[in-house]
Amino acid sequence: MADWKLELKEDILRRKYPVFPSLEERITAYEHFYFVSVSRVTTPPAEAGPGQYAPDTMYPDIRAAESPFSTLLYLYDKDGNEYTFSRRGMRHIRRSLPWQGHYHTHDYIEILYVIKGSFRQILLGEKQTFSAGDFAITDQNLSHADVVEGTEDTAVLFLSLQSDYLDRLLASYDPRNDLQRFLFRALLRQKKEQSYLHLQPAENTLPPSPGGFFGGACQAPPISSEAPGAFSDTAFTPFQKPLSRILETLVEEDYFPREGGQEIIQGNLIRLLSLLCRQYSIRLHSSDQESREKVLLYELERYIRLHPATVNARRLEEVFHYHRNYFNLLLQKYQGISFQNYVQKIRMKYAAGLLLGTRLPVREAALAAGWHNSSHFYHLFERHFGMSPSEYRRRHAEEDGGPEGF
Repeated sequence: MADWKLELKEDILRRKYPVFPSLEERITAYEHFYFVSVSRVTTPPAEAGPGQYAPDTMYPDIRAAESPFSTLLYLYDKDGNEYTFSRRGMRHIRRSLPWQGHYHTHDYIEILYVIKGSFRQILLGEKQTFSAGDFAITDQNLSHADVVEGTEDTAVLFLSLQSDYLDRLLASYDPRNDLQRFLFRALLRQKKEQSYLHLQPAENTLPPSPGGFFGGACQAPPISSEAPGAFSDTAFTPFQKPLSRILETLVEEDYFPREGGQEIIQGNLIRLLSLLCRQYSIRLHSSDQESREKVLLYELERYIRLHPATVNARRLEEVFHYHRNYFNLLLQKYQGISFQNYVQKIRMKYAAGLLLGTRLPVREAALAAGWHNSSHFYHLFERHFGMSPSEYRRRHAEEDGGPEGF
C-alpha cells in the first residue's frame, strides 16, 4: 500500500498563517494550493480496489478527538485524492473510487457540514446524501461509514465536541423559542438512542434580528436553494455570510490557539446552534417512533407558523409526504388539539399581532391571516379574546407586550 500516505505532514499553507474572511475562501485557497499548484495525482493506487480502506490501526488517529473541541477539514477530488487538514497537520490519501470506509463510532459528538459538492454516509443501515449547505449531527453511539464516489469535487468540515463539553455548553444557554428548545433537547436525547439529525436550509426562514441571533421575529424573503458553488458574494443567501464567518472563526481559533480562544469557540458554537434553529429544517432519523413523531410535530408546527394564511392539509401532504389524518393524529396526541383548531389558533395569534404591529384595517389583517370571511373572523376573534378586533387594538395600542391569550 505504498500509495496510501497516512502519516501526518506539515500543512505548508497553514504555516504561512493566511487570514481568510470566510470558510469558502479558505477552501478555494487550499484547493488552489494543493490541487493546482501541486500537481494533481491522477494515477489510481495500484493496491487499493473499490471498497478498500486503511486498516483500523492506521485510520482512526486523524479522527480521534484529543481535546474538548476540534475541527477537521476534508477535501476530495474526482481523481481519488483526499486531503485532510487539522491543527495536527495535513494528510494526503489516494483512493480507488468509489470507496467506502469502515463502520465506526466516535468518542465525541460530530457535526458535519458540506461546504461544496455532496457527501454520503451510511447511517442506520441506509445511504444518506448530504448536499452543499447541509449539516448532520451524530452522537458517539451511532455506527456509520463514509462513502466517497468521486462524482464531484467535495469539501466537508467536521466539528468534534466531546460529550461533556457539549453538555456544559447546552447547560449554559437557555433558548428562547420552541425550535431552539427542540434542537437542544434533541441533542441531549440523542445520547439515549440510535439517531442522527439532518439539517437542511429551510425554504422560508426567520433571519437573525438586529440585536443578534436570539431575539426578534421578522419576516424574510424565501431563501434560495442554490448551492454556494462559486463562493461569490451574490451566491450567498442572507444567512450564509454569518454562517460562513462563524465556521471560519471556529477553524481559525482551533488552528491557532490564543488567549481567550476557548471563550470565542464556545460563543460561536452557541451562535451556530442558534442559527441552525432559525434557518434550517431539522429531521431526526431514529429507530424510535416517538422521537420521529415529535420531530415531525415540531416541523409541522414550524411550517404552520411560517405560513399561517396559506397553510392547508393538501399543502402539508405535499411538503411532508404524510396523509392529512396523520397530522391530526399527532396534534391530538401531543398537543390535545385538532389540526383545524391548531391552525385557527395560529392564525388568530398572527392576526392579533398584525392589529398591534401594523396599521392595516381589520378586514385586511383578517385576510392576511387567512380569513376571507370577515364576519366569521369577527365572531371567532371576539369569542377568543372577549372583545372585538377594533377594541382589542385600542386597548393594546400603547402596550409593549404581544397578543394575550397564548
